[in-house]
Amino acid sequence: MLRPYQQAAMNAGLEAIRDRRNGILVCPTGGGKAHIIAAIAGALDGRTIILQPSKEILEQNLTKLRATGESDLGIYSASLSRKDTGKTTLGTIGSVIRHKSLFAGCWAVIVDECHLVNSKGGMYEHFITSLGVPTLGLTATPYRLRHYNHHETGEHVAESRILTRTRPRIFERIAHVTQVRELLDGGWLVPCAYELDSDYQESAVPVNSTGQGYDDGALTRYNEKLHVTEKVAEAVRRTPAKHVLVFCQFRAESERVLANLKVMGIESATVDAETPKAERERIIKGFRTGGIRAVVNVGVLTVGFDFPALDCIVLARPTKSVALYYQMCGRGIRPCEGKRCVDVIDLCDNVRRFGRIETFELFDQKPGRGLWRLRSDAGPLTGVDITTKTNVESVPLPAEAEANAEMELTFGKHAGTKLCDVPLGYLRWAAENFTPGKWKATFRAEVERRRSMSVAPDQCKSAALMKPQSPSQ
Repeated sequence: MLRPYQQAAMNAGLEAIRDRRNGILVCPTGGGKAHIIAAIAGALDGRTIILQPSKEILEQNLTKLRATGESDLGIYSASLSRKDTGKTTLGTIGSVIRHKSLFAGCWAVIVDECHLVNSKGGMYEHFITSLGVPTLGLTATPYRLRHYNHHETGEHVAESRILTRTRPRIFERIAHVTQVRELLDGGWLVPCAYELDSDYQESAVPVNSTGQGYDDGALTRYNEKLHVTEKVAEAVRRTPAKHVLVFCQFRAESERVLANLKVMGIESATVDAETPKAERERIIKGFRTGGIRAVVNVGVLTVGFDFPALDCIVLARPTKSVALYYQMCGRGIRPCEGKRCVDVIDLCDNVRRFGRIETFELFDQKPGRGLWRLRSDAGPLTGVDITTKTNVESVPLPAEAEANAEMELTFGKHAGTKLCDVPLGYLRWAAENFTPGKWKATFRAEVERRRSMSVAPDQCKSAALMKPQSPSQ
């Protein structure tokens, strides 16, 4: 039986498919996306193709689909040595992209971990657009990190943006959101207990040429200066946790951590992209059974690693990606008997930058308009330059729009007049005719603010003084 939020997500997903509008269902890590996918696929009369980024996630979804009683199942994945189709076919994108014609008669496409879809090209975009059928995406993190030069300042900007607010885009709307807080309150997730290293200053490390990460050499030197690998080993030694998962940036660092742990007599292992498949499976099995207490990994256990007994995460790498930060912490928030919380030991300034994941909340800036953003107790996390925290979207945050309403114009026939008292006709003219820049965006925002408050133009001043309700009220 589906949980209430899973049932609501299923209903919203089916409605999006019926409306032939590509939509996203947002479900936190540990919320049971596989159950939602299985329920939707089982309710569809026509053929469906479900896309997964890896064989591990495919196997999880397959187990849930079989549990529903669905028998007409196909698996199209070279990594599983299967290439057959059924009413519902589960495939890995690298395999199905070469045989698109086999899926031309599908009614719908379902994409698990849809934050991996790049709307500007790539296998997912090519496959989805070639079929031209309704597409439904599921993810815990419906945003992608992008880098560009700001059109006004020319400065580099690293920004996470909601998938439905990119141009071009694959997904038109967010069809349903399950908030992290809902699952915590329902007992379906456990909270994090945070321990932070106050010495680490992520801003001290230069960015790389893409602006989405850090210069490898500078990061290595900074981590050595702050003795990060030694701190990791010490954190593992003193924590009472039975299962510790460590995230490192570099293989050389993971090997140093491993050497330190072995000196301390702690059974441990390291995995990365170069670890042979059989060796990785042996390590993961030992980790699950308790023979290996700590696994130090480099970029391979961030998505799809399901281990409810995991009770400690060590973040030994900084990141500019809120999605990666959430996915790392999210490995430990699944509940397990006797587990009250998961320890998150952050050695690299991530929690201070992004906030506690329990406070993550997706909200629509203009309810009903689809202007979704993500925020936490650290402030807005999408639509901002992650380094400076300045807003980079054309639509200001609600607090900014309220503050701007009290600004005085410094030019034109309304110079010296507060923006909230400027006639609406002039604002509309300026928003339409000014060249792109700060003032054009400000005028547009004031027009939107007045429209959202549903007041007459002559009442704008009093409306500007009203305290808006938060989206959660």
